[in-house]
Amino acid sequence: MVVGKAVLSGFSRIFFNRLWEHLKPGGRDLGETIRSSIDFSPIWTIRVGKLSIPVTGAMVSLVVSALILIVLGVWLRRGLRKHKISGKQALAEKLYLVVINLSESFGMNRRQAETVLPWTLTLGLYIFVSNAIAVVQLPAAAMNPAVPFSLALFAVALIIVMGIRLLGLKGFWYSLIDPIPGLLPFNLLDYLIKPVSLALRLFGNVFGGFILLQFVKTVVPLIFPSILGLWFDVAAGLLQAVIFMYLTTSYIGEVVEKSNNTLERIAQKRQLSEEKV
Repeated sequence: MVVGKAVLSGFSRIFFNRLWEHLKPGGRDLGETIRSSIDFSPIWTIRVGKLSIPVTGAMVSLVVSALILIVLGVWLRRGLRKHKISGKQALAEKLYLVVINLSESFGMNRRQAETVLPWTLTLGLYIFVSNAIAVVQLPAAAMNPAVPFSLALFAVALIIVMGIRLLGLKGFWYSLIDPIPGLLPFNLLDYLIKPVSLALRLFGNVFGGFILLQFVKTVVPLIFPSILGLWFDVAAGLLQAVIFMYLTTSYIGEVVEKSNNTLERIAQKRQLSEEKV
Protein backbone atom coordinates (compact mmCIF):
# COMPACT_ATOMS: atom_id res chain seq x y z
CA MET A 1 0.00 0.00 0.00
CA VAL A 2 2.83 2.37 0.92
CA VAL A 3 4.65 1.55 -2.32
CA GLY A 4 1.47 2.19 -4.31
CA LYS A 5 0.98 5.57 -2.70
CA ALA A 6 4.60 6.49 -3.39
CA VAL A 7 4.29 5.51 -7.07
CA LEU A 8 1.03 7.44 -7.43
CA SER A 9 2.52 10.46 -5.69
CA GLY A 10 5.61 10.37 -7.92
CA PHE A 11 3.52 10.03 -11.08
CA SER A 12 1.27 12.93 -10.06
CA ARG A 13 4.27 15.14 -9.33
CA ILE A 14 5.90 14.35 -12.68
CA PHE A 15 2.60 14.83 -14.53
CA PHE A 16 1.85 18.27 -13.10
CA ASN A 17 5.47 19.38 -13.44
CA ARG A 18 5.43 18.49 -17.16
CA LEU A 19 2.06 20.14 -17.59
CA TRP A 20 3.27 23.33 -15.90
CA GLU A 21 6.45 23.43 -18.00
CA HIS A 22 4.39 23.49 -21.20
CA LEU A 23 1.65 25.85 -20.04
CA LYS A 24 3.45 28.34 -17.78
CA PRO A 25 4.25 31.87 -19.08
CA GLY A 26 7.64 31.82 -20.73
CA GLY A 27 7.61 28.05 -21.08
CA ARG A 28 7.20 26.15 -24.31
CA ASP A 29 3.85 26.94 -25.90
CA LEU A 30 1.69 23.82 -26.30
CA GLY A 31 0.02 25.44 -29.30
CA GLU A 32 3.39 25.77 -30.97
CA THR A 33 4.00 22.07 -30.41
CA ILE A 34 0.73 21.27 -32.15
CA ARG A 35 1.33 23.75 -34.97
CA SER A 36 4.75 22.26 -35.63
CA SER A 37 3.10 18.85 -36.03
CA ILE A 38 0.64 20.13 -38.64
CA ASP A 39 2.42 20.72 -41.90
CA PHE A 40 0.44 20.83 -45.15
CA SER A 41 3.40 21.88 -47.28
CA PRO A 42 4.52 19.56 -50.11
CA ILE A 43 6.88 16.73 -49.24
CA TRP A 44 8.36 16.79 -52.71
CA THR A 45 7.50 18.02 -56.19
CA ILE A 46 6.98 15.97 -59.34
CA ARG A 47 8.07 17.76 -62.51
CA VAL A 48 6.53 16.84 -65.86
CA GLY A 49 8.07 19.15 -68.42
CA LYS A 50 7.26 22.67 -67.27
CA LEU A 51 4.50 21.43 -64.99
CA SER A 52 5.26 21.10 -61.28
CA ILE A 53 2.97 18.87 -59.19
CA PRO A 54 3.34 19.32 -55.41
CA VAL A 55 2.92 16.12 -53.41
CA THR A 56 1.65 16.48 -49.84
CA GLY A 57 1.42 13.95 -47.03
CA ALA A 58 -2.35 13.73 -47.48
CA MET A 59 -1.89 12.83 -51.16
CA VAL A 60 0.52 10.04 -50.24
CA SER A 61 -1.94 8.71 -47.66
CA LEU A 62 -4.80 8.77 -50.17
CA VAL A 63 -2.79 6.94 -52.84
CA VAL A 64 -1.61 4.31 -50.36
CA SER A 65 -5.20 3.92 -49.10
CA ALA A 66 -6.43 3.37 -52.66
CA LEU A 67 -3.77 0.70 -53.23
CA ILE A 68 -4.72 -1.03 -49.97
CA LEU A 69 -8.39 -1.09 -50.98
CA ILE A 70 -7.53 -2.48 -54.42
CA VAL A 71 -5.52 -5.30 -52.84
CA LEU A 72 -8.32 -5.91 -50.32
CA GLY A 73 -10.93 -6.02 -53.09
CA VAL A 74 -8.91 -8.50 -55.16
CA TRP A 75 -8.31 -10.65 -52.08
CA LEU A 76 -12.01 -10.70 -51.13
CA ARG A 77 -13.04 -11.43 -54.72
CA ARG A 78 -10.79 -14.46 -55.24
CA GLY A 79 -11.95 -17.96 -54.37
CA LEU A 80 -15.64 -17.22 -53.80
CA ARG A 81 -17.84 -20.35 -53.63
CA LYS A 82 -21.58 -20.99 -53.40
CA HIS A 83 -21.49 -23.91 -51.03
CA LYS A 84 -18.28 -23.71 -48.99
CA ILE A 85 -18.11 -20.22 -47.47
CA SER A 86 -14.72 -19.05 -46.28
CA GLY A 87 -14.05 -16.43 -43.61
CA LYS A 88 -13.24 -13.69 -46.11
CA GLN A 89 -16.39 -14.52 -48.11
CA ALA A 90 -18.45 -14.23 -44.94
CA LEU A 91 -16.83 -10.84 -44.31
CA ALA A 92 -17.64 -9.63 -47.84
CA GLU A 93 -21.24 -10.84 -47.54
CA LYS A 94 -21.58 -9.16 -44.15
CA LEU A 95 -20.43 -5.82 -45.56
CA TYR A 96 -22.81 -6.29 -48.50
CA LEU A 97 -25.81 -7.01 -46.28
CA VAL A 98 -25.05 -4.16 -43.88
CA VAL A 99 -25.03 -1.57 -46.68
CA ILE A 100 -28.04 -3.12 -48.43
CA ASN A 101 -30.09 -3.12 -45.22
CA LEU A 102 -29.00 0.45 -44.49
CA SER A 103 -30.09 1.62 -47.95
CA GLU A 104 -33.44 -0.19 -47.72
CA SER A 105 -34.05 1.36 -44.29
CA PHE A 106 -33.95 4.76 -46.00
CA GLY A 107 -36.70 3.87 -48.45
CA MET A 108 -34.77 2.38 -51.39
CA ASN A 109 -35.86 -0.87 -52.97
CA ARG A 110 -33.45 -3.77 -53.50
CA ARG A 111 -32.45 -2.73 -57.02
CA GLN A 112 -31.77 0.84 -55.96
CA ALA A 113 -29.80 -0.33 -52.90
CA GLU A 114 -27.59 -2.56 -55.05
CA THR A 115 -26.95 0.33 -57.44
CA VAL A 116 -25.87 2.62 -54.61
CA LEU A 117 -23.86 0.02 -52.64
CA PRO A 118 -20.53 0.04 -54.56
CA TRP A 119 -20.25 3.81 -54.24
CA THR A 120 -21.24 4.31 -50.62
CA LEU A 121 -19.31 1.27 -49.34
CA THR A 122 -16.17 2.31 -51.21
CA LEU A 123 -16.49 5.86 -49.89
CA GLY A 124 -16.79 4.61 -46.31
CA LEU A 125 -13.87 2.18 -46.63
CA TYR A 126 -11.73 4.85 -48.28
CA ILE A 127 -12.29 7.29 -45.43
CA PHE A 128 -11.60 4.58 -42.84
CA VAL A 129 -8.34 3.38 -44.40
CA SER A 130 -7.07 6.90 -45.12
CA ASN A 131 -7.48 7.78 -41.42
CA ALA A 132 -6.43 4.42 -39.91
CA ILE A 133 -3.23 4.59 -41.94
CA ALA A 134 -1.90 6.96 -39.29
CA VAL A 135 -1.09 3.80 -37.29
CA VAL A 136 1.96 3.32 -39.56
CA GLN A 137 2.99 6.97 -39.06
CA LEU A 138 1.51 8.26 -42.33
CA PRO A 139 -0.57 11.42 -41.85
CA ALA A 140 -4.34 10.95 -41.57
CA ALA A 141 -5.69 12.31 -44.85
CA ALA A 142 -8.64 14.10 -43.21
CA MET A 143 -6.18 16.24 -41.23
CA ASN A 144 -5.75 18.28 -44.40
CA PRO A 145 -8.93 20.41 -44.76
CA ALA A 146 -8.86 19.95 -48.54
CA VAL A 147 -9.55 16.22 -48.18
CA PRO A 148 -12.81 16.39 -46.16
CA PHE A 149 -14.16 19.16 -48.40
CA SER A 150 -13.23 17.19 -51.55
CA LEU A 151 -14.92 14.07 -50.17
CA ALA A 152 -17.98 16.10 -49.18
CA LEU A 153 -18.26 17.62 -52.67
CA PHE A 154 -17.92 14.16 -54.18
CA ALA A 155 -20.63 12.85 -51.83
CA VAL A 156 -23.07 15.59 -52.86
CA ALA A 157 -22.29 14.98 -56.55
CA LEU A 158 -22.92 11.28 -55.90
CA ILE A 159 -26.28 12.10 -54.29
CA ILE A 160 -27.37 14.10 -57.34
CA VAL A 161 -26.09 11.55 -59.88
CA MET A 162 -27.64 8.62 -57.99
CA GLY A 163 -30.90 10.53 -57.66
CA ILE A 164 -31.06 11.04 -61.42
CA ARG A 165 -29.94 7.47 -62.15
CA LEU A 166 -32.47 5.87 -59.80
CA LEU A 167 -35.42 8.16 -60.54
CA GLY A 168 -34.72 9.84 -63.86
CA LEU A 169 -34.62 13.60 -64.41
CA LYS A 170 -38.33 13.96 -63.77
CA GLY A 171 -38.16 11.94 -60.58
CA PHE A 172 -35.22 13.96 -59.32
CA TRP A 173 -37.11 17.16 -60.11
CA TYR A 174 -40.03 15.87 -58.05
CA SER A 175 -37.67 15.50 -55.08
CA LEU A 176 -36.80 19.21 -55.38
CA ILE A 177 -40.40 20.38 -55.14
CA ASP A 178 -41.38 18.26 -52.13
CA PRO A 179 -43.53 18.96 -50.16
CA ILE A 180 -44.58 22.06 -52.17
CA PRO A 181 -43.06 23.76 -55.24
CA GLY A 182 -42.51 26.93 -53.21
CA LEU A 183 -39.74 25.19 -51.28
CA LEU A 184 -37.60 24.69 -54.40
CA PRO A 185 -35.06 27.42 -53.45
CA PHE A 186 -34.62 25.92 -49.98
CA ASN A 187 -34.20 22.40 -51.37
CA LEU A 188 -31.54 23.72 -53.73
CA LEU A 189 -29.86 25.57 -50.85
CA ASP A 190 -29.74 22.27 -48.99
CA TYR A 191 -27.30 20.96 -51.61
CA LEU A 192 -24.95 23.82 -50.75
CA ILE A 193 -25.22 23.20 -47.01
CA LYS A 194 -24.72 19.43 -47.16
CA PRO A 195 -21.04 19.48 -48.27
CA VAL A 196 -20.14 22.07 -45.64
CA SER A 197 -21.80 20.00 -42.93
CA LEU A 198 -20.19 16.74 -44.05
CA ALA A 199 -16.73 18.29 -44.41
CA LEU A 200 -16.73 20.14 -41.09
CA ARG A 201 -17.98 17.08 -39.22
CA LEU A 202 -15.24 14.85 -40.64
CA PHE A 203 -12.44 17.40 -40.31
CA GLY A 204 -13.51 18.56 -36.85
CA ASN A 205 -13.60 15.06 -35.35
CA VAL A 206 -10.27 13.97 -36.86
CA PHE A 207 -8.54 17.25 -36.03
CA GLY A 208 -9.98 17.28 -32.49
CA GLY A 209 -8.67 13.77 -31.87
CA PHE A 210 -5.26 14.81 -33.18
CA ILE A 211 -5.13 17.82 -30.84
CA LEU A 212 -6.03 15.67 -27.84
CA LEU A 213 -3.46 13.05 -28.78
CA GLN A 214 -0.72 15.67 -29.20
CA PHE A 215 -1.58 17.13 -25.81
CA VAL A 216 -1.34 13.71 -24.15
CA LYS A 217 1.95 12.95 -25.91
CA THR A 218 3.37 16.26 -24.73
CA VAL A 219 2.34 15.88 -21.11
CA VAL A 220 2.55 12.09 -20.63
CA PRO A 221 4.89 10.67 -23.32
CA LEU A 222 4.64 7.07 -22.11
CA ILE A 223 2.50 4.02 -22.99
CA PHE A 224 -0.92 5.71 -22.69
CA PRO A 225 -0.51 7.91 -25.84
CA SER A 226 0.08 4.78 -27.93
CA ILE A 227 -3.15 3.19 -26.69
CA LEU A 228 -5.04 6.45 -27.19
CA GLY A 229 -3.51 6.84 -30.65
CA LEU A 230 -4.71 3.38 -31.62
CA TRP A 231 -8.24 4.41 -30.64
CA PHE A 232 -8.21 7.66 -32.61
CA ASP A 233 -6.47 6.16 -35.64
CA VAL A 234 -8.54 2.97 -35.95
CA ALA A 235 -11.72 3.01 -33.87
CA ALA A 236 -12.51 6.71 -34.30
CA GLY A 237 -11.52 6.50 -37.98
CA LEU A 238 -14.00 3.65 -38.45
CA LEU A 239 -16.68 5.63 -36.63
CA GLN A 240 -16.19 8.69 -38.84
CA ALA A 241 -16.26 6.54 -41.98
CA VAL A 242 -19.52 4.89 -40.88
CA ILE A 243 -21.09 8.27 -40.07
CA PHE A 244 -20.05 9.73 -43.44
CA MET A 245 -21.37 6.68 -45.32
CA TYR A 246 -24.55 6.67 -43.22
CA LEU A 247 -25.30 10.32 -43.96
CA THR A 248 -24.55 9.97 -47.68
CA THR A 249 -26.86 6.96 -47.92
CA SER A 250 -29.57 8.76 -45.95
CA TYR A 251 -29.38 11.76 -48.30
CA ILE A 252 -29.83 9.49 -51.33
CA GLY A 253 -32.75 7.80 -49.58
CA GLU A 254 -34.19 11.23 -48.84
CA VAL A 255 -34.17 12.05 -52.56
CA VAL A 256 -35.98 8.78 -53.33
CA GLU A 257 -38.52 9.34 -50.55
CA LYS A 258 -39.27 12.93 -51.58
CA SER A 259 -39.74 11.89 -55.20
CA ASN A 260 -42.11 9.08 -54.18
CA ASN A 261 -44.08 11.47 -51.97
CA THR A 262 -44.55 13.90 -54.86
CA LEU A 263 -45.58 11.08 -57.21
CA GLU A 264 -48.14 9.88 -54.66
CA ARG A 265 -49.66 13.37 -54.35
CA ILE A 266 -49.83 13.69 -58.13
CA ALA A 267 -51.54 10.28 -58.35
CA GLN A 268 -54.00 11.25 -55.62
CA LYS A 269 -54.88 14.53 -57.35
CA ARG A 270 -55.36 12.70 -60.63
CA GLN A 271 -57.62 10.13 -58.98
CA LEU A 272 -59.73 12.86 -57.34
CA SER A 273 -60.07 14.63 -60.69
CA GLU A 274 -61.23 11.41 -62.35
CA GLU A 275 -63.73 10.75 -59.59
CA LYS A 276 -65.24 14.23 -59.99
CA VAL A 277 -65.60 13.71 -63.71
